[in-house]
Formats: sequence, C-alpha cells, structure tokens
Amino acid sequence: MSKHFIYITFTLLLLVLLAGLIGMSALAAEEKSEKSEIPAIDQREYENLKTATFALGCFWGGDARYGAVPGVIRTRVGYAGGAMEDPTYHDLGNHTESIQVDFNPEVVSYEELVDIFWNRHDPYSVSYNTQYANILFYHDDYQKNIAERTNRELNEESNQEVQTQVRPIEKFYPAEPYHQKYRLKQSSPFISVLNDIYPDSEDLRDSTAAARLNGFLAGHGTPDQVEELADKLGLTEDARGKLLNRFGLNGS
Repeated sequence: MSKHFIYITFTLLLLVLLAGLIGMSALAAEEKSEKSEIPAIDQREYENLKTATFALGCFWGGDARYGAVPGVIRTRVGYAGGAMEDPTYHDLGNHTESIQVDFNPEVVSYEELVDIFWNRHDPYSVSYNTQYANILFYHDDYQKNIAERTNRELNEESNQEVQTQVRPIEKFYPAEPYHQKYRLKQSSPFISVLNDIYPDSEDLRDSTAAARLNGFLAGHGTPDQVEELADKLGLTEDARGKLLNRFGLNGS
C-alpha cells in the first residue's frame, strides 16, 4: 500500500469526521435556539404603558401578587422613599422595599392595582420599621387623586385612621438580581428554562413570562388564566405539565 494512498484515505476519514462534528454542532445549536425561543407573551410591543409603585412590607410577596395580574407587563422590586443614593439591601438608609409595575391601562386600571394594594395589608396598622413600611406612591396628579380618594374612603368606612402613607415617588432603585422574581428562582424546573431564554438578569426581570410564572408559582392567578397562558410562557413540555398540575389541570 503506497504512502500516497494512505494519505488520501486518512484525509478522507478526517473530512468525514469533521463534517460529522459540524453537523452535530449545528443540530445542537438548532435545538438550543428552539429551546430558547422568546415566549409568545413577551413578543408583543406596547406603546402606552403606565407605571405604578407600591410598598407592601417584604417586596417578594407583592412582586408575585402583581405579577399574576392580567395587564401587568413587567414587575421589579427595589427601594424607594429614602434620601440615600444607590441603596443596597445591606445598606438601605431610609428607603423602603417596594414593587414597581408597568401595566397596560387598556387591560387593568390604576385603581384596580390600588385596590389590590389596600387589600394586601392592614392599612390601620403602624409599620414597625422603615424597610417594611406600607406606602402608596403616586407618579402624577391622576394617581395622586385616586390614592388620596381611596385613602379617605377607608377612613370614612371604618372610623379608623389609616396609617398607610400616601406619597409622591421620587426615585426607584431596582434591587439586586437575586431579589427579582424570587418565587420563580426557588423552582428549578421553571427558572432553568427562563435562564436559557434570558441569560441577562435585566431581561429576565423585565419578562412578562417571568412575572406571570413568579405569580403562579406563589399561588396567585386562576386555573383559567394558567390554562390560557401555559403555551405562551416559553416552557418545556415537562415544565408546562408541572405548572398545569399545580392548578389541578391536566398536564398532558
């Protein structure tokens, strides 16, 4: 057998092997792309979103509650109400843990969001510290009028003095990434899927799919709502089935 023949044979084998590796890489990339496709619920663009800010004690619970509300597009937890610039969780100054939501007023009104706020805490109880205070922040005169009116109505209905503060929002500082979508991040079958889609922490924080899942996993939302959205959240079949089962729905 000549050296020339051996060389040609070896070269051909090498090319076949290389072609196989390239094909496998392309297939893996295709599978990764399919798995990481942007969820349908995140593909819509909005032109007329409004923003609301609430402080309801620990911000994890409020973030989950508002995340499940139809019409709420984005949620983020953070710090508001204080004077110190760039607060952190371990150095809050006089800021309060808060939730900020971007919402579509064509689906959910500001007043409906305020109703959720009042129903999520005891407005007649004095907050025991600044970090976990109950505060209804308003962004403009329209929100101020609703905030102050609903505050007065509570006073009149109960003959008790409302202790919850109503204040203008000055600046909101987003909290650290590990505080965002806390309930979702405690459930590996779901957060692993969303992390594949949104490796950037801010993209994950601002995802409507992440907000809904964060709310659903905390027990908020209805079976009808979950069934309607199950195919729009970017989930794998396994995670989709687990979500449906949590709400007593057939996961098949």
